[in-house]
Amino acid sequence: MKTLKRSLLIAFFVVIVVSAMAHFQLMKVPDTFIGEGDSSKFDIELIFTHPGGGSTENISDPLSMNMGIPEKFGVWNKGEYTDLTDTLVEYVFTHGQREAIAYKTSYRVRGMGDFVFTLEPAPYWEENEGKYITQYSKLILNRAGLPTDWNMETGMLAEIVPLTWPVNIFDGGTFRGVVLYKGEPVPNAEIEVEFLNAKAFKGAFADVKEYDFEDGESPAQLIMTDENGVFSFSFPWSGWWGFASLLEGDPIDGKDQEVGATITLEVLDKPF
Repeated sequence: MKTLKRSLLIAFFVVIVVSAMAHFQLMKVPDTFIGEGDSSKFDIELIFTHPGGGSTENISDPLSMNMGIPEKFGVWNKGEYTDLTDTLVEYVFTHGQREAIAYKTSYRVRGMGDFVFTLEPAPYWEENEGKYITQYSKLILNRAGLPTDWNMETGMLAEIVPLTWPVNIFDGGTFRGVVLYKGEPVPNAEIEVEFLNAKAFKGAFADVKEYDFEDGESPAQLIMTDENGVFSFSFPWSGWWGFASLLEGDPIDGKDQEVGATITLEVLDKPF
């Protein structure tokens, strides 16, 4: 029965299961929607991690990586960019028995609309794979329900531009986006999709859901862009989800570089 259930689950996703230990540049806030009566100040954390964790034997002790000093971090609102790089503070992200260098800051939204946070991190040297990894990352939140900047191109080297407003997505809903590299759509690009699993982080995230994966593995899922660089994904349950398109970048000091375009989304419970 478990084998049949797992086969049906994979067929439902229409994806390929890949390694759970996927690198992902996470940007995390308490919520991606701020109502007019809510506090306008919040913390944002930048963590380079493996969102789903590892095997069931080690699910409470996943690996996060030490970040270097971010090269650029800021936010777009109504077409204007505010550089927040100098506001970042280094801290130790603790989860289970592991620790990793991460960064965080506090931000107060002023006015309404979409706030598009973008991160250009320092390249990370992955010794096991013999290459640098640089993941250009995006997180979008909204205040008061007025859509403004959510589908803009930010000019980062690599980015995922939403084709679906990413603030008001419920479980069972579908997200569409386009992968850009050097400003051009990337056809047939692979995109890893991963669920941020509270079980893997042993209480590090108070607002993150827990999910039990079967057969000792927390699967990442793999989808592809079409000939226009467009992809879509339907969420089987609510929670925090990450998309990472991994591309071949220019070498750094003669070493290969994997360039990523990532986006973090909050998927809401159905209101009925």
